[in-house]
Amino acid sequence: MSDRNPPDEGPIGGSRGPLIALRRLARRVFALRYSYEQELDRQRAMALSAICLIFGLIGVLGTPSLWLFAPHLVSQIMLVTDVILGALYLLAYRSVQRGHLRRASFAFIALTWIVPLVQHLAFGFIGLEAVYLSLAVPVVGAALLLGSGWTFPAAGAAIASVAAIGYFQSPLATTALSGEELTREIEQITLTAGVGGFLIGALSLFAWLLSSSLFRWAENAQRHARQLEAAAVISETSATTPSLNVLLNVVVERIRDAFGFYHAQVFLIDPEGRFARLEASTGRAGVALLARGHALRVGSQSVIGQCAFLGTPIVVNDTQLSTVWRPNELLPDTRAELALPLLVGSAVIGVLDVQSILPNVFGPDDIRALQIMAQQLATTIEKTRLVEALQARAAENQRLYEEAQRSLRQIEDLNRRLTREGWSEFLRARRAEGVLGYTLAHQQIENDTTWTAPMRQAYQGERSVVVRQDQNAHIAALPLRIRGEVIGVLEVERGGDHPWTDEDLDIAETLVERLALAIENARLFEQATRATEREQVINKIAQDMQTAETVEQILQAALAELGSVLGASRGIVQISPKSEQPRSGRTGPLPQLEQ
Repeated sequence: MSDRNPPDEGPIGGSRGPLIALRRLARRVFALRYSYEQELDRQRAMALSAICLIFGLIGVLGTPSLWLFAPHLVSQIMLVTDVILGALYLLAYRSVQRGHLRRASFAFIALTWIVPLVQHLAFGFIGLEAVYLSLAVPVVGAALLLGSGWTFPAAGAAIASVAAIGYFQSPLATTALSGEELTREIEQITLTAGVGGFLIGALSLFAWLLSSSLFRWAENAQRHARQLEAAAVISETSATTPSLNVLLNVVVERIRDAFGFYHAQVFLIDPEGRFARLEASTGRAGVALLARGHALRVGSQSVIGQCAFLGTPIVVNDTQLSTVWRPNELLPDTRAELALPLLVGSAVIGVLDVQSILPNVFGPDDIRALQIMAQQLATTIEKTRLVEALQARAAENQRLYEEAQRSLRQIEDLNRRLTREGWSEFLRARRAEGVLGYTLAHQQIENDTTWTAPMRQAYQGERSVVVRQDQNAHIAALPLRIRGEVIGVLEVERGGDHPWTDEDLDIAETLVERLALAIENARLFEQATRATEREQVINKIAQDMQTAETVEQILQAALAELGSVLGASRGIVQISPKSEQPRSGRTGPLPQLEQ
C-alpha cells in the first residue's frame, strides 16, 4: 500500500505544495457564501463574483503597485480614480456574496462601461481600439446577467459611446471647421460610428441569441425539475395518503405550482356515468365550485364533458376561438384550457383539467408530461378506491364478526344457564332419593356430600387444581364441565411416590371431559324417561276421566287418581260458580283418599 496522501488532503510539501495552497486559497476566495436556489443564478453569481473580485483587486492593489514601480505611467488623479473604481468592483463582489445578484449585475455593467471611457478620455491610458473592444463587455454582460431584453439597450449605449469618442477625438470638439474639412470630419465620425455600431450590433445579436437560448434552457430545466418534483410528490402522496380527497387536493396544488397554471381541478365520473363531478379544485374559485357541487354532464358542450365522453385530451389554446369551451364566471381570466382523461384500461373514471391566463401555452412537452401525471393519478385513484372498498369490507366483516361473537357468547351463556337450570332441577328431584356424591376409600364406594378445599377451589376457579397435601399424598381436583358450565368436581389422590405430571393431568382432564359428557347424557336420558312416565300417567288419568258418565264420577275419579299419583294423603275439590255464594258448613277432617 502506498504511503502517499491525496494531493488535496495531504501535507503541503515538495514542488506541488504551493499549487495546492493556491488552489485551496482560490476555492476559499471564490466560493459563494450565499446559497442560490436556481442553478443558473448560482453559475452567474460564481462568474460575476470572480470577475468583480479580480477587477477590484486590480484597481485597489494593481494601480498603486504600478504607481510605486512606474510613477511616470500613473498620475495621482488616475491612482485615486482607479482605487475608487476598484472599491466599487469589490462592493459589487460583496453584493453577490450577500445574494443581491441583480444589483451587482447592474453595477458591474455600469463599471465595465465607464472604466474604459475614463481610462481613455481622461488619462489616455488605453488606446481607441482597446476602448472599442472593451465596450463589448457590458453588452455581453447585460445579455447574460440581466437577460436578453437588456442586450439592445446596452448595445445602444455602447454605440453612442463610440460616436461620442469619435466626436471628442476629432478636431470638431476643439476647432470650428467649415467647408470640406467639416464634411470630411463628419464623414470620418459617421464611418467610425457606423463600423463600430455594426460590429457592436452584430455582437449584440449573437449575445441576444445566446442569452435567449440560455435563459429558455434554464427555464425549461427548472420547469421540468418542478414537474418531476410534482410527479415524485404525487407518487409519494399516493403511497402514504389513505384518503382520496386528501390525495386529489395535494395533486391539483402540486400541478398548479409546478406548471404555473392559473387553475387546476379534478373531476370524477359518478357511478351511473352521467355526470363528471368536481372533487378537488384550487384557489377561492375552487372552494366556491366545490361548495355548490359543481358537475358537468358527460358529453355536454364543454371541455370537461367532451373529454369525459371521448376519452381523449381536449386542448383549447385560445378560448376566444374555441367552440367547445364554456366560460365560468368564477374563472374570468382563463385564456387556455387543457382537459386530460383519467383512464383505467379503456374506462374513463375522471378528468384532470388545467387552465392558464396565457393563450397558446400548452405545448407538446407539457401535454405529454401532464398525460403521464394523469395516467399515474388514474392508477392511484383506482388503487385508493380499491383500498377504501377493502377497508369498508374489512370493517363490515369486523362488525359481523363482533356480532357473531356476541351471539356466540349469548348462546354460550344460554347453554350454561340451561345446563345449570337442568342440573338444579335434576338434583332437586334426586335429593328425595339420596345424595348424588360418592367417595372411594379402602376399595369401598360410599355416599358422601363433603367438599374438600381443593374441590371448592377447582369449582370456584373453574380449572384443575393440584395440591401436595403432605409427603405421602398428591391431590388433583378436576372440574366436571358441560357446555362451559361446571356441574361438579372429581378429586383424585395419588401416593407420595406418584406426583402429578403435565401428561398425567392432560389424560385425567380428557377422561373427566368424557365423564362429564356421559353424566350429561345419562341425566338427559333419565329426565326424558321420567317425562315419558309422567306423560303416560297423565294420559291414563285423562282416559279414566273420559270414561265417567257424570260430573260427580269425574270429580271423584280425578281426586282419587291425583292423590295416587302425587302421593297425597287427602284432597278436596268443590264446584261453585262466582254467581253463587259458597254455603257455610261445619269444618272437619278431610276425607281419606283412596290409595
